[in-house]
Amino acid sequence: MLRAVKFSIQLDEEWHVAKERGVSLVTQDAALKFQAAAEVQKSFGFVPKSCSEMLESEFPERLRALLTKEHPAPEQKAVLALIEPPKMTMSDAFDLFWEYIGDKWRSVSRDQQRVERHFYLKSVRNFETTVGPVSFHNLDRKHAIAFHRWLVDRVEVKGLKPYTGNREINSLRRMIAVNLDIDGSSKTNSFTSIRPKEKADVSRIPMSEAQVRTLSKRETLPKLHPGFHLLFRILVNTGMRPVEAIGLELDDVMLDHEILHVHVRKNATQGLKTAHSERLLPLLGVSLQAAQELVDAGGWGQRLGKNMYATSIINRNFRNSGIVTDKRQSFYSLQHWVQGQLTKRDVICAAILGHGSGGIVLSRAS
Repeated sequence: MLRAVKFSIQLDEEWHVAKERGVSLVTQDAALKFQAAAEVQKSFGFVPKSCSEMLESEFPERLRALLTKEHPAPEQKAVLALIEPPKMTMSDAFDLFWEYIGDKWRSVSRDQQRVERHFYLKSVRNFETTVGPVSFHNLDRKHAIAFHRWLVDRVEVKGLKPYTGNREINSLRRMIAVNLDIDGSSKTNSFTSIRPKEKADVSRIPMSEAQVRTLSKRETLPKLHPGFHLLFRILVNTGMRPVEAIGLELDDVMLDHEILHVHVRKNATQGLKTAHSERLLPLLGVSLQAAQELVDAGGWGQRLGKNMYATSIINRNFRNSGIVTDKRQSFYSLQHWVQGQLTKRDVICAAILGHGSGGIVLSRAS
């Protein structure tokens, strides 16, 4: 009876601790159990580790910590790192990572979220295809090196930019770092200091006035959807980022004010890139005409918020037109053109372009 009472008290204490910790050492969920074990190790002043990570010299110190008073068996196993990490696949690790960084999506559009999610999943699939179905907690440096070699070969064979390979490695590195942080693990990230050699970036250059005037004519790009040509024209005199323009809702286009303008702000479609991105931009010339057409059409319709798709289609039509031939120019070069026009007129353009006061200040007068 005394042993039963003692066991009941210990169990009650364990449940109280588990409640404070948020997870239990006796849960059937392997990931939560390992997370709870990490919390127990930290409460004893130890760096959370799995049994395979712990040095032989650390074991006596942990054992001595348990001799100060009687501890339940699950807690003893946790302190001695005897609770094994879960057999989590890389896909499982991605799901956990994606849920954990959910707050990031408050500041980006659904289209950007979709594209980024797709890229992370593509990186995970490529990794698993290259090295096989490795458990997340069994990741080793050799797996990262093997994937690095595969990426280098792929970049050379397909003539891709090293940036593509770097982005895949950076995606995996970040995903692993977040999961190790969730586990409270001190294990070194396998992808630390691994990246394909990258050539010097080629700076983007602005379009010329002749290019802007020519591309503003509908007949110049006959195969481009009218909606995407409208997007181009609305940027000509506003300097908006493409993602900001295609994220405009009808309430953001003010054509009944004394000064006709658009309000770049957070709405149901998109967030803001920075705190300085919210601004009022006057409409004039081809941009005013495009804004009026947008309102008459009832908004962007199915194209609302789809910046990545629109940018890809517009850039392709630019290249096919024979007007944009310099690889340093793209749809985004239009904003650089607006920036140049403002600079010529001694306008401090940081606020207009949505940069902070510590960003781009290009006025000669300043």
